[in-house]
Amino acid sequence: MNDLPNDLPTYGVNVRDYGARGDNSTDDAPAIQAALDAGRGLVTIPYGVYRIGRTLRVPAHTCLRVHPHARLVLADGAGVDQHTFLLTNQHPERGDADIRIEGGIWDGNNVHNPRGPDAPTSYTGVLLNFANVRGLTLRGLTLRDPESYYIRMCQVRDFTVEDIRLEAPHLRPNQDGVHLGGYCEDGVIRNVRGIGPGVPNDDLVAFSADDATHRAQNLGKLCGPLRRIRVEDLHATDCHTFVRLLSVRSPVEDIDIRDLHGGCHVAALNLDACRECRVPLFDPDDPQVADGVGMITHVRVRGVHVHKVAPNNRKPLVDLRTRVRDFVVEDFRRDATQDASPDAESLLVAAIGKGTVLLEGITPDQVFALQGASTVQQAAAQAMASVDATALYRGTWTLERTSRLALPADGWERLVVNVLSP
Repeated sequence: MNDLPNDLPTYGVNVRDYGARGDNSTDDAPAIQAALDAGRGLVTIPYGVYRIGRTLRVPAHTCLRVHPHARLVLADGAGVDQHTFLLTNQHPERGDADIRIEGGIWDGNNVHNPRGPDAPTSYTGVLLNFANVRGLTLRGLTLRDPESYYIRMCQVRDFTVEDIRLEAPHLRPNQDGVHLGGYCEDGVIRNVRGIGPGVPNDDLVAFSADDATHRAQNLGKLCGPLRRIRVEDLHATDCHTFVRLLSVRSPVEDIDIRDLHGGCHVAALNLDACRECRVPLFDPDDPQVADGVGMITHVRVRGVHVHKVAPNNRKPLVDLRTRVRDFVVEDFRRDATQDASPDAESLLVAAIGKGTVLLEGITPDQVFALQGASTVQQAAAQAMASVDATALYRGTWTLERTSRLALPADGWERLVVNVLSP
């Protein structure tokens, strides 16, 4: 196969010099690994289709630059255990630093690599996995057909994930786009796009400070805090959920989320503490969680322009059933012309114990409906200035332990929500 013209650098190590063929039949993993282990700093992969029969492990202080149309495909049957991925860092047990991956089409070939059962050593189905890395950059990748998560990170600090394209001709459960496990800090995730129907088939970005670590896709993952992370410019035409913030016992702090665009089956922002998940993380009837679960603080969300694509899904677009402190959503727009589930609520705040909800930009009808809610006490409601003479209000509501505050689908174009709970 002749290489297509490309702008890969001529210096560094080219995997073809180590025997990689890119002919869609040879197992090129040994040759690519040899190039990675050469210690030259920069490894390039030219155009071709590279079958990968075992996990590629990137050493510290390495840049792997791949032709944008080169495909690396997990070979049939290569997904054998929890340590198998298409790509990972070389030394998660002692830590790695300064790893950069650019370009390429990374294909998990999930049809021929099924996930194992929820049991020790099972194949997780994770496509790219990074653990215990300081200084990680993933840029310009097309990720395709994982059996579970496209990208999983745990104990990763000082990271940038940007310009990522997600594809899934074969949908599978738990296909999170960027899945953050415990101890990820100081990172940026930007310009992540789900391409095609149902993509991704779970969360576009998941902050999973807590999780069911015995499940196959979570084997080897840690629970723990997530701090100081910015997410911006997420797009999908038909995803499951844009952003999940999952905390039961571990903190999620100082998160900045901006510009979510497109359609979702379930939610734009999901903070339900996995209450409806297949494997619950706590017993909601336990008296010890009567005042709620979760430790989410200092979250800013701005520029949510979304609609529902599933006609029978009634889950709120912002489902807030986790204890939060200083959680603000601004500039929320719901596209009624495309919304397939107009009866689904836009906002639900419940199960967070005693707290205060400040709403700004609500209509007189919404004020009246909230005043009539039996479990919500109104502390104040007053008219606010409006640039187009539309009657809008700001109000403060006090929640008790069993309170449920919900806003309907319409009239939320300029709403600001600030939730303050213990």
